[in-house]
Amino acid sequence: MARIRTAAEAEINAAEQMQKLGYGDATALLGGTDGGIDVYSSRAYAQVKWRGGSAGKSDLANLYGTRGTSHARKLLYFSGPGYTDEAVDYADAVGIALFRCEPDGETPPLGAHAPKLVAAARNSTVAVTPSPPPPPEPESPARIVARNAWAMIAGFFGAHWQLLGAVVCTIVLMIAPFGEGNVGLRVFATILAVVGAPVFWLLFVQHRHARAG
Repeated sequence: MARIRTAAEAEINAAEQMQKLGYGDATALLGGTDGGIDVYSSRAYAQVKWRGGSAGKSDLANLYGTRGTSHARKLLYFSGPGYTDEAVDYADAVGIALFRCEPDGETPPLGAHAPKLVAAARNSTVAVTPSPPPPPEPESPARIVARNAWAMIAGFFGAHWQLLGAVVCTIVLMIAPFGEGNVGLRVFATILAVVGAPVFWLLFVQHRHARAG
């Protein structure tokens, strides 16, 4: 952010800093009727004191009172002039995170609780940063040949299964009745060939005609 000159700019800067801390919906209220809240988030309240002397215990107590019974909501205070020692002790005791507002937009943490919020935000950013995927292992030449050969075979069968079926059934029909071995098996093979041969030849002829058309 550009150099801060007004209280409104200080509130906007505080909202931006809160967003960096993980409060993505932090919004500067810019002097509205906010009941002592200058920056609102669904998970945090903040007050901003840009000028007028160091923030005292009463200033922080005012922020603490606006939270009411919503104890899960975090409290943050941003002060340009800094804080009295009594205010720092009070903030440490009740859990308010203190930040100093610098004219250049920086908000260094003070006290016991603000550094914890900054550290948690940094750790969260590191935790969600995805690591690059490992490079793929090179495929062996034998595997490439086998994959290409299987693709060719599968493509051939997919394109000519009618003809292959017709040829196989025709060969079985010519051999099975006259072969040797189990009679029942030969009879079964012959019946299948008698049924399958004309069916496959018919499918093959229809396929040829469909391609020619």
